[in-house]
Amino acid sequence: MIQEFLRDKLKPLLPDLEWTADYRFKTVGKSTGTVYYEGGGQPGQYDVPTRYPRYMVYISSSDWDYAQYAAQAVFDSLHKLKNETVEVKFYKDGNVVATKSYRVFFIAAASDPIPLGVENDVMDYSVNFDVTLVEIKGGK
Repeated sequence: MIQEFLRDKLKPLLPDLEWTADYRFKTVGKSTGTVYYEGGGQPGQYDVPTRYPRYMVYISSSDWDYAQYAAQAVFDSLHKLKNETVEVKFYKDGNVVATKSYRVFFIAAASDPIPLGVENDVMDYSVNFDVTLVEIKGGK
């Protein structure tokens, strides 16, 4: 839903990472950051349909110290972020076919950054977030 917004918010903070949303490059020698949408809690059932999506920011780097730094920087940047308006565009054949706007009320880290371990001399971290948002109907 808002993974591209989160990716774009993190890009200037950590420009040494190659950033993607919903897919990950496994490029040798590259440090990467990927934002994944991971489902979430049940949507609200009353007048304002509040949603509770979850997101994971996945950090990979052969520079283990940088991976740790990047994971902590992601945590510090997004934890307790609030009151943002996000526009999401939907595409077909490269053309925008629909647009939705969301009010992000609050982003909370689900935990501290989690070291996932090392594979092929690359350190991986996961930083997970719970989001509270609502779709803005009929304009901003």
